[in-house]
Amino acid sequence: MYELYILGQLLCTDRSAYKLRFVLENILGAHRKVSFGVLYPLLDKMKAAGTIVMTDDLDWRGKKKIHVTSAGRARFDELMKAPVQQNAHLDDVYLFKLSGLELVDEQLAHQIINDFRSEKLAQRDGYKEHLADLESRHAGASFLPSARRLNQLQIDLANTYLEYVDKIESELE
Repeated sequence: MYELYILGQLLCTDRSAYKLRFVLENILGAHRKVSFGVLYPLLDKMKAAGTIVMTDDLDWRGKKKIHVTSAGRARFDELMKAPVQQNAHLDDVYLFKLSGLELVDEQLAHQIINDFRSEKLAQRDGYKEHLADLESRHAGASFLPSARRLNQLQIDLANTYLEYVDKIESELE
């Protein structure tokens, strides 16, 4: 999952592992930490695959910078084109893809946006259906007010994502 974002960042500029970790944690959010125990094995794997190389150029901390290779560019394109798997990391992968839209052609950028929009519409509609089912089948249940609030929260979150993706799409044009 992090490979896509790392390659996208390196296509913009060479960075040290320290800086990659910092930027990755910031896009994931304040409460998500990326350990060097996760990052370094991934960078080693990417180096072995020939998608990145270490340079002799040092950052301000004296750490070697990492550079993406042509094989890395090809791998980035492959990951951007790949369908997003239905799992707990779906939103993160889409955030990584959305952050790299300027690095792909316009047709692929719109495809990623449309795929994300479809996913969020399906999620929203699924929560609406689930909420309606709860209301009809469990009208007097003590858990219903709490379930109603949580389902409405998910509907609202999906709507927020949809507004965000509309904004991104308008910025592309």
